[in-house]
Order: sequence, then C-alpha cells, then structure tokens
Amino acid sequence: MDKGNDSVITEFILQGFTDNPKMQLVLFFIFLLIYLIAVLGNIGMILLICTNTQLHKPMYYFLGNLSFVDLCCSSTVAPRMLIDLLSETKIISYNACATQLFFYVFFVDVECVLLAVMAYDRYVAICNPLLYSSIMSKTLCQQLIAFAYCIGLMDTIVYTSSTFLLTFCRSNLINHFFCDMPPLFVLSCSDTSVNEEMIEENHTKMTEFILVGLVNSPKMELLSFIVILIIYLITLTGNLGMIILIRISSQLQSPMYFFLSHLSFLDFGYSSAIAPKMLANILADEKSISYANCAAQMYFFIFCASTECILLAVMAYDRYVAICNPLLYVVTMSPKVCTVMVAGSYLIGLVNAVTQTASTFQLSFCDSHVINHFFCDVPPLLSLSCTDTSINEMVLFVFATILGIFTSTEIMVSYAFILTAILRINSSEGKQKAFSTCASHLAAVIIFYGTTVFMYLRPSSNYVLDQDKWASVFYTIMIPMLNPLIYSLRNKEVKNALRRLLNK
Repeated sequence: MDKGNDSVITEFILQGFTDNPKMQLVLFFIFLLIYLIAVLGNIGMILLICTNTQLHKPMYYFLGNLSFVDLCCSSTVAPRMLIDLLSETKIISYNACATQLFFYVFFVDVECVLLAVMAYDRYVAICNPLLYSSIMSKTLCQQLIAFAYCIGLMDTIVYTSSTFLLTFCRSNLINHFFCDMPPLFVLSCSDTSVNEEMIEENHTKMTEFILVGLVNSPKMELLSFIVILIIYLITLTGNLGMIILIRISSQLQSPMYFFLSHLSFLDFGYSSAIAPKMLANILADEKSISYANCAAQMYFFIFCASTECILLAVMAYDRYVAICNPLLYVVTMSPKVCTVMVAGSYLIGLVNAVTQTASTFQLSFCDSHVINHFFCDVPPLLSLSCTDTSINEMVLFVFATILGIFTSTEIMVSYAFILTAILRINSSEGKQKAFSTCASHLAAVIIFYGTTVFMYLRPSSNYVLDQDKWASVFYTIMIPMLNPLIYSLRNKEVKNALRRLLNK
C-alpha cells in the first residue's frame, strides 16, 4: 500500500451465490419477495406503534426500534444483492464496500444490545410489575436506546477502520454476496492476525513497548521526578478541589460552573492517564509499558483531550448567551440543554478515541518497540510501524483539523459577539465585569489550543519527536495544573465560595 488502499484496489467484485443464470433469476424473485415482506412488515410495525396510543409502552418502544434496525440492516445488503443477481458485472466500489460493511456491522451490533435491553424490560415487567412504570421510565428507555446505538457505533468504527486499513492486492474477487470482514481478510496481502483476533480473542506478537522518557541523565531524572510529582499533586488537589467546591457550594450552581466541573474532571482524567506511569518510569531501570496498557493510555488521553476540546467550545457558547442574551440565559441554558451539550462532548471524544486507538493498534510494530516519548501518543507509535501509515496520518490530521477548525471557529464567533456586546456597554465598570466573566475561559482556550494545534495540525514530515516531547509536557502536565488556578485566581465567585467554605 503505497498511498492508501484505494491506490491498489478501487473496486471489488462480489461473487454472489451462483453463476447459473436460471438460478440467479429464481434467487432474485425469492429474495425480492423476502425483502418486500421485511420492508412492509417492519415499516408497518413502526407506523402501528407510532400511531396507536395503546402501544405507547416501553416494550413496544423497543420493538419499534428493533423494527427500524431490522429494516436498515436488510436494506444495507438486500438492494445491492438483488441488483447483482441481474447484472453481468457484480462490481462494488471500494468506498461503497466500506460503507456497506460499516452500516451492516453497526445495525447488527445495535440489534444485539437492543435484544439484551428488551430482555431486561421483560424481566422488570414480570419480576417487578408494581415498579415497572417507575423503573422503565421514558428517560431510562431513551438512555438504553442511546446506549445501544453508542455501543454499535464504537464497535463499527473499530472493525471497519481496522479492516479497510489493510492492503488488498491479491485479488478483488470477494467470495460472498456482500462486503463482510472474513472474506475481505482473505484478500489482504498484509497481516490480518490482529483483525482476526479482534473478532475471536485479543492477542498480539508485540507484548510491550519501552518509553524513552524525557531525559537520560540520572541527576536530571531525579530533578524531573520531583518537579513533575509536585505539578501532578497540584493538579490533583486543584481539579478535585474545584469539583468538590462546585458540588457543595450553592453559589456555584450555574451552567458555567457545571461545565467547569466537567473541565476539571477531564483535566484530572488525562493527567492521571500519563503522570503516574511517567513518574514510575523515571525511577525504574526498565521503562516498559505493556501493549494493552499502552493502548489504554492512548485511549483515555485522546478521549479526555478531545472531549475537553469540544467542552471549551461549549463554554464559549455559554459565555456568549450569558453576555449577549442575559434575559434568556436561564431558559436557553437549561439543565437539560447543559446535560445534552456535555453528553455530546463526551460522545465526540469517545468516537475520536476509538477511531484513533483502533487504527493505530491494528498496525504491525516490528521495526522496534522503543517509543521516543514519555507516553503512548499517536505520532511516535506511527514512526515504529513497519506497515504503511499514510492512512493513519491522514485520519489523525483530519480529526485534529475537524475538531480544531469547528471548535475554534465557534469560539472565535462567540467571542466576536461577546466583544461587540461588551463595547456597547456604557460604563467602564460594566465592561470590566462583563469581560471578567469570560477572561478565565479565554486564557484556558489560548493555552490549550496553542499547544494542541502545534502538536497535531502539522504534516508528519514536520514532527521532531525530541522537540515535541517537551511541547507535550506542557499540554499533558502543565495545562491540567493551570486550569483550576486560572479559574480560581481570576474568578471572584470561586474565590468567595472557597472563602466561605474555609470560614465555616
């Protein structure tokens, strides 16, 4: 794979069931009849449940979603299969094949989880009939459905990305009637052991990596250990203290501090994903990290950092509403809206983390197991791979660009409106008060985006790992420490709440 999978193979040929024209015609009518029954049956079930008030119960709510999933799953495979039964060339493009696999795996996985949810619903209905209505509330049912779709999405991203990062150069003839993983593995001329083991059982030839760390000098290692330990302890104290203060202080129960508590949780999360192992390795003779722990460290770091990126944009919108539409602030930023925004931030972070981690750890690492870094990050791991990493580099750049451009644009637009609103205020005291409410957030945004843009929005040819290690120290260790200090030292409400708590 020189430039990507699609530079070798741009399309596949689906072999189907049979080459006999008469049998193909018979199969066409049989499958067409089955598909029409499936479509009419599932659409009919959905419409019946939606229009009949007697069926507005959790059981039928789940059944309606099951019918929707069945309809989509069959529609992912059947139309293409019917077309191929009547066509001479049973060709499917590379992108169409990837799309078909994605949606098929997604809906099958969702159905698996949904069936388990429906079993739980029946358990509650039969074993706890008096509590059924309160336990299986509308909110819980919606959360269970959302959970099923989230699990399906995560699993789908992992399997589809790991499959189509393979090199297909042996043949483009798929011995199947649709794009499924096992027949695609057969066509690959790269190692598919990781992919196959993802389906059966996790196991890999690479059992551990060696983290080079920051310095090699014993004296410098001791100094760096003390410095990083102090920073990490301040980070833990500051962020956990901020979370506790917001939770117990009645003066800090506004949307701004709800978001700030989640920001502190994320800072605590991704610093704790890196700092403890970093400190342990500084004092250890062998600075090793297992393959599984390396993947886990990368996953949690990307998850927390990506979520924080979105959350900072959400906080900018919160400041925009507070300053530009103060009379509608309570209505616009209701608890439900705030919860949805935070949940959306975590979901986007989850998708990015799953995609990046899955695409990185499906690579073959056979050149070396020495990581020139102090933690498992994407760029240094890509440099170790003995397979082509051009698609991984593109995925990294695209996700970083999308997250960076969308969030930074939203932040800049929000602050443009905020600045306009502040300039319209007549009194200097009013201007200062309005600006002070968003100064802390603006400082956090500048620090966070300045370092992450430098690290990830560059071509891979511009990565200099020895220099990037020191830049990474800033956004992995320093920023989580600085955020609670910024929000506490520059925020009168936080300082007053802390003062009241200490005076009790």
